[in-house]
Amino acid sequence: MQYKINEKVKYLNSMLCEIDNMYQTILLKKGLSDSEYVVLFSIMELGEGCLQKEIANNGYINKKTTNSTIKKLEKNGLITLKAGKYPNMHIYLTEAGKEYIQSNIVPIINMQTSVMESVPDSDFVNLDKTYSKYIKIFKGEIEKLSKS
Repeated sequence: MQYKINEKVKYLNSMLCEIDNMYQTILLKKGLSDSEYVVLFSIMELGEGCLQKEIANNGYINKKTTNSTIKKLEKNGLITLKAGKYPNMHIYLTEAGKEYIQSNIVPIINMQTSVMESVPDSDFVNLDKTYSKYIKIFKGEIEKLSKS
């Protein structure tokens, strides 16, 4: 089977892979898995007492991965779960978790912030418009796939 891949598709895939590789390098240096980063970042963003479902939605990771990561973080003493309205368990950082976030997640966020502050607003607006349009169109194509 022969097929010529569109140059724009190749370039976009290359950029996305490069960004992914940069994050993998950062996380490897911090000793974090992707899912640990997403869960801890989400707890910071959503606030303590958030739910597993909220973390999964916020971080765009599936519920099974979220659940296993939460169990691992709880086992490692970084988070604790407290019962809410059944069956919901609310997630809280332990003191060790707060220290861990301060030394491992906050520096990544600060680096991202520094990078974004160096991008002119006009460039960011263009990036946002382009990326949002791409995502909307791509989601539409995915919808078509599931109907066939």
